[in-house]
Amino acid sequence: MIRICGRGALVYGELWFDEEQSDGEDVDVLVYRRRRSPLAGHDNQVYQSLVTPLDVAEDEIAAHLDETCGYQVRRAEQRDELQLYASADPAADLERFRTFFNAFAKQKSLAPADGAWLAAACAAGQLALIAAKKEGEVLVWHAYLRCGTTASLHHSASWFRQGDKAYRALVGRANRWLHWRSMRWFREAGLRRYDWGGMFEDESTPERAGINRFKRSFGGTPERRYDATLARSVRGRVLLPLREAWRRWRPAAAA
Repeated sequence: MIRICGRGALVYGELWFDEEQSDGEDVDVLVYRRRRSPLAGHDNQVYQSLVTPLDVAEDEIAAHLDETCGYQVRRAEQRDELQLYASADPAADLERFRTFFNAFAKQKSLAPADGAWLAAACAAGQLALIAAKKEGEVLVWHAYLRCGTTASLHHSASWFRQGDKAYRALVGRANRWLHWRSMRWFREAGLRRYDWGGMFEDESTPERAGINRFKRSFGGTPERRYDATLARSVRGRVLLPLREAWRRWRPAAAA
């Protein structure tokens, strides 16, 4: 379980991929993420993603890459002289990752990384950070949630410091290569599923359509799972509805 102290002194516990709560793990709010089936008697949010099976031969995984993706991975492997950096105990890398990701997020007008969540996932032993480097410079970082036999992409960040076409193409290949090498790394560690971290149901914008197209180029299988949130204490039952009301009000107030 990932334990997070939220606003109002609420303690949240996250259970991923049908993980079960252990005895003695008292929390105010229990959050089920990526359940195989809906939680009966509760509101459930649908989660759409792609999953690449890792419990098959490496050649079989590679065979599902589309032509362009396969070419770029092979070129990066053979010609770009990239180095893999991977850590399943990344406490020493958290700040470096956050700095990199937040610079990327600012470029893309995205929210910064949730430092509290990253630290909590790391403390629970459920965070992996993996990077693609060239000549000592990080080109791409990926952050993964690990639970059971699943590795799920949580963050992906690429840093386009130089604006020239060749450098941007290198970073693009490095990102594909890093997904491929991450799958191999998790497979060697005994994991069996590589979750692509969600898909956009609405592809009406070019950026969303492009992200979905990128993920599909690796040949994953579509999967539907479910999220649910439960109050588990008096404090949770009082404060959780207020939090949800605030979340609904905030976008309307900003409009």
